[in-house]
Amino acid sequence: MTAEKRAKLYMAMAWMGAAAIVLFWLARLFNWPDVLKGLPVGMLLVSLFILLRRKLRDEYIQRLWVAGTSFSFAVLVVAFLLAPALEGLIDGLRGAAKTRDWPDIATPLAMFAFFVGFLATWLRDRA
Repeated sequence: MTAEKRAKLYMAMAWMGAAAIVLFWLARLFNWPDVLKGLPVGMLLVSLFILLRRKLRDEYIQRLWVAGTSFSFAVLVVAFLLAPALEGLIDGLRGAAKTRDWPDIATPLAMFAFFVGFLATWLRDRA
């Protein structure tokens, strides 16, 4: 496989991971059946495995990986600072019982932020 084809494969995996995160959120939002809730998780695992495998061999993919993880970390730090207040505000406005929904969305939020950082750096480099 040529270097150009490999690069296209890895960018396709990055887009697949981003699509998997969107599908994951749609499945949660619309309460899809469990089979459809698990499909995005499988897509995400495959795309992350392929990207991680390449990260260990290619400096450019490694730089994209670092950008994605840095952005993911920053988003999680901000979210951990603001999420409790925002969640309390929303629960208060709805008159709902005080529940802690944050741990359920922390991991998907981190993954989504990773792919946003990864793809934003790639798109910025292409411009």
